Order: sequence, then C-alpha cells, then structure tokens
Amino acid sequence: MKKALLVLAILPFSIGAVAQDQPKVEIFGGYSLESIVPCGVGCREAGATFPITNFNGWNASVTGYLYKSLGVTADFSGHYASHVVYDPVAGAHRYSYLFGPSYSFRGSVGSLFIHGLFGQISQGSDQLMNLSFTKFAWVLGGGLDANATNHLSVRIVQLDYERTSNPVFGFAPGETQSVAGLRYSGGVVIKF
Repeated sequence: MKKALLVLAILPFSIGAVAQDQPKVEIFGGYSLESIVPCGVGCREAGATFPITNFNGWNASVTGYLYKSLGVTADFSGHYASHVVYDPVAGAHRYSYLFGPSYSFRGSVGSLFIHGLFGQISQGSDQLMNLSFTKFAWVLGGGLDANATNHLSVRIVQLDYERTSNPVFGFAPGETQSVAGLRYSGGVVIKF
C-alpha cells in the first residue's frame, strides 16, 4: 500500500518531466542570407545572364507541435540588398510568408527538423516597378538545433530550397520563369 501511494505521489512529477522534454511551442529568430538568380533558368536559356544576388536579413518562425514531434510552422522573413547587380537597383527587398508541416527528430543534445512550407514571396524595388511582384512560393528544408538549456536552443543551421515563379524582365508581357534560391538561417530557439 505504501509503495502504491509513493508511486501515485511521484507520477505527476515524472509526467511533468517528460512533458518538458517535448516542447509544445518553439519560437525562432535570427539572421538569414538568401541567394537567388533574379531571372531564373529560363533567362539563361534565352541568352541573358544574371548573376546570383545575395540578400541579408532576418528569419522568424513559430512551430506548434500537434502530436509529439509533428507540428505546424509559420515562417516569416525579410531580406534586403543595397544594390541588385542586374540593373543596379537600390533598395531591393524580399519578404516571405510561409506555412506548413514540420517534423522534429529530438535527442538529448539537440534536434534535427524538416519542413515543407507554402505561401508567398513579395519582392520590391524603389526604382523599377517591373522588379516588384508577389508570387506563390514553396520551400523544402530543415535544420539542426543544439540544446543550451531545457527552454533554449541555438539554431546552428537552417537550409531551405525556395522556388517561385518570377516575371521575366525584358521578354513578352506576362511571361514567367521559375526562380530557385537557397536560404540559410541561424539564431536562437525558445521552447515552451
């Protein structure tokens, strides 16, 4: 009888300890670098050459876990370039608003995660209106978090492959080409 009471007294504390190992919400924020080819593969095939453009900025996300390691992520980012090499254009910026499923593989020293995100990317230019657009985008990626404490991790790397359609500059009106890019992010993760 005493052992049963002892087990009943300890059980709520052990459930709480297990729950701490599996956070319900993770909030990420940090630096991000996005590299894209502004006009995509189709322009290269048409004889135009545009070098890769790098945009520095920020990335933030919230992941809510619905069941153990399966969650839903809302990801937001802003990237900026002081000049874009294909004109040059001053003041170019890109914003993304992405949502989708994620899965985390957790261990004692950190976690590895993957996600598939869908939403929009908006690009703007202060000088040329034909460089401004908002298009559907999808992203596949993942990353690695290293645990610092029970409620804090460091996102060592998050790599995302991004794909969207983009207006083709200097070609037929309404023509679009697929644009691919890579995005690196790193920063801090707070876990609840």
